[in-house]
Amino acid sequence: MPSYTGTIRCSHCWTSGHNKRKCPRLTGQIKETYESQTRIADRYRNRELDHKLARQCATEAGVAESRAWNVNYHETRAEEARKQYLKRMKIDLATGKKVTNKAAKAERMKSVTCGYCKDRGHTRRVCPAVKEDYRVYKALSEKYKQAAYAKLQELNINIGSMVFARRWVSGEYINAMYLVTAFDMRNVDYHTQDAPCVKVTSPQGHGDHWLSVKQMANQIEEGKAHASASPLVLAPGALDAVKLIKEAFPTSDERQYCYGRYGHDDAVNETRKALGIPTPL
Repeated sequence: MPSYTGTIRCSHCWTSGHNKRKCPRLTGQIKETYESQTRIADRYRNRELDHKLARQCATEAGVAESRAWNVNYHETRAEEARKQYLKRMKIDLATGKKVTNKAAKAERMKSVTCGYCKDRGHTRRVCPAVKEDYRVYKALSEKYKQAAYAKLQELNINIGSMVFARRWVSGEYINAMYLVTAFDMRNVDYHTQDAPCVKVTSPQGHGDHWLSVKQMANQIEEGKAHASASPLVLAPGALDAVKLIKEAFPTSDERQYCYGRYGHDDAVNETRKALGIPTPL
């Protein structure tokens, strides 16, 4: 919070003229913490404090276990202090040498967890797993688009095909007729294999609806849709559109199970092999 006198005041030592980020007292305390925790860990490691542990443990095995625990505890605290000092001063207390910004960032990245694959050492923006999974997604999406297109041709669905549906209008059900007016294959992909892609419009003004290939097949099987006499031919490039990586893999979503190391989707595994992408470890 800014000072009313216009002077910066440190929230750690309450001294004017600097903030907590530049506080020399806090920096000195962090350095002292690293040095003291390192000394204590070394004393436990060198068994200089075994006489204290022997008062608490009845057996040699207990002393050894307690010694190992204390070494790990104080080393962990020393490492935390080293990282804090490195971030503040760009100096590695373990070596006493100044590090570059790039090296300091690399050190910080070791503790960063990726929001997508949950591995450490990188962020989602540069995650290699996202790019590999997107390549698999694109390849599989092309196959599903082609399969949906082939099914529509098999069903003889085309512009002008009639579809009938029961609608509640003015207190009673009526048989409303719809006509197929458009096709949009952009939403058909590996993630939504049965996405609506056939647009039907009511000449009587009951609105538009989008149906999937599976729904159209059910309509024809139940006698509620009529096939066309002419085969469906989509415009060139109608099957080429694929979602961008941010649309297919939103930043708010974690890695889907089928892409992970424990996924058992044969289609994904076969596509990985065909593209030369290694199986996740």
